[in-house]
Amino acid sequence: MLVFLGFSLSCISLGRPHVCLPPFWAVEAHRALLFPVNWDAPLLDWLLSEFRLLVNESIRIALKAEIRSRTRLTQVAYSDLSARYGVYKQYIPSAFEIALGVLKAHRRRLKRKKRSSVPYMRKLMLKAENQSYRLDRETGRIRIPVRKGESVVVQLPLSAWHRSFLNDPEWRLGSLTVVPGKIVVVIRKEVPKAYEPEGAIALDTNEDSLDGVVASDAGIVSTSLRFESVRRIQQTHFRRRRRLAAKKAGDRRVLRRLLNREGHRERHRVRQRVHQVSKRIVQFAKDSRVAIVLEDLTLHGAGGWSRRMNRRLSSWPRSEIHRQIEYKAALAGVPVIKVNPQWTSKTCPMCGARRRDRVGKVFVCLMCDWEMDRQINAGLNILKTALAGNPALARAVRFQPGALRHDVVSPLYDLSALPTSAREEPSGVE
Repeated sequence: MLVFLGFSLSCISLGRPHVCLPPFWAVEAHRALLFPVNWDAPLLDWLLSEFRLLVNESIRIALKAEIRSRTRLTQVAYSDLSARYGVYKQYIPSAFEIALGVLKAHRRRLKRKKRSSVPYMRKLMLKAENQSYRLDRETGRIRIPVRKGESVVVQLPLSAWHRSFLNDPEWRLGSLTVVPGKIVVVIRKEVPKAYEPEGAIALDTNEDSLDGVVASDAGIVSTSLRFESVRRIQQTHFRRRRRLAAKKAGDRRVLRRLLNREGHRERHRVRQRVHQVSKRIVQFAKDSRVAIVLEDLTLHGAGGWSRRMNRRLSSWPRSEIHRQIEYKAALAGVPVIKVNPQWTSKTCPMCGARRRDRVGKVFVCLMCDWEMDRQINAGLNILKTALAGNPALARAVRFQPGALRHDVVSPLYDLSALPTSAREEPSGVE
């Protein structure tokens, strides 16, 4: 089961847009593999309790001495804590790292004049680096040291999905996190070097679709990728939560549990559809050897509209779509370019004139009579901004907006025709 997806990329600034390309040094992608485990090992339970005490003691020491670096905290507290606690010595620097992370968030809140109490870790946990434990990739047996001469062996339940990563030697073991009932193993891999793009696919991110253009030396065509099922799933679960809130208003404990269950179901189903979208986009870009151009979206002044609009914007999975596209593109060696989205829907790609008034579904330029679908027009401006900041891409792409005047928008692929492993949700109309 996957609980975290991420990657580490260095973004090279090229004028206004910035390109997320792997530089000449190694760039790593990382995933986290979660294993549900119910162990009967008092030694491991004792280790989790001791590690929590280590973290809380490190927080008190760093807070009292105003320590902000792990090197300084190690100089001050390592010898004392290693003598007082009989745990495996390599766990102490991990406790220092967690304590400083907690204190950093606490100090940030105080700096912003927000209320924040003295941090204290209440949950049992253990954080260990890859040198501290031993994992047999074939059998799934993991050996966790407790103290000198003592260790605990736990059998991890390996699925076919887990084995697809553990059997790949390119994925190296990273840190280990143990919490009651769960063990999380982080694996790391160097991403391949991004190829030189022979074109670009510029996409405007909307609530129901990704619309834009695919451009290369041969020409430019408009494209669209729709995912209306995401909005339908969100609306269905919203209505369910509203009915539950009215039905279970007298029992807040049961209401909270039922609402959490609906929230988990909604997130899982939305994420599964978004995975289909992002996977197809990255595969198309890799097969065509084009770069993916996205907007660097940030909602300024969010929350200032009506309740209905605020709910729509908060449930809009724009960040999740971009996150999945970026980490999958990094693993596939596809270059990703992020550009400023300002005025993309209200600027004419032909003459550069901007409209200050409200634009409907069709953008019409008041200066040169350019007329184009607003979302495709935004994709053209996104592509134009990327070409202005990337000379290498500009040499490979022929920017001809006039060729799109009479073209029909071609879908990148039909999402409904793809096989899906998730159960379709009823729309509520039936």
